[in-house]
Amino acid sequence: MTIFPTEVDAGSSIPTIATVRVRAAAEQLSTLRGFTGTIALNHGFDVDAVADLELAIDETAGMLMPLATPGTDIVCTFEAPVDALRIVMSVTASSSVASSQHSFGWFVLEALTDSAVLEQSPLDKSRSGDASNSSTVTVTLLKNLLQRGE
Repeated sequence: MTIFPTEVDAGSSIPTIATVRVRAAAEQLSTLRGFTGTIALNHGFDVDAVADLELAIDETAGMLMPLATPGTDIVCTFEAPVDALRIVMSVTASSSVASSQHSFGWFVLEALTDSAVLEQSPLDKSRSGDASNSSTVTVTLLKNLLQRGE
């Protein structure tokens, strides 16, 4: 597992809270879930919203892990736009993604978060030295922080 320090991505005014890189394997789900819960609690989410985000991370990882090229990692970045938490999870995939935006799992993601977006982009073969049809598959989740009336 690799943890990168807090930073603001180049060209972005949204601060990155943490980036975690773990092996794309089922035994890493508890690590991703733990980071998600801790970050969400520290960011001011209530227990129900934290549980929603932990379930959303499980569902997202469950979608991405089977796509991951063997021996690669899932990269999970936590960003803090105003009054929200954005989680960006990505893997390197060796095949194209069937449209999972119409699956039951995708329906669950949309119910647990305020926004879920699936993207696939080809790897830059000149930088990676990879001659295969590899691509990066990314799921971006957004959960807004509820403001309670006083």
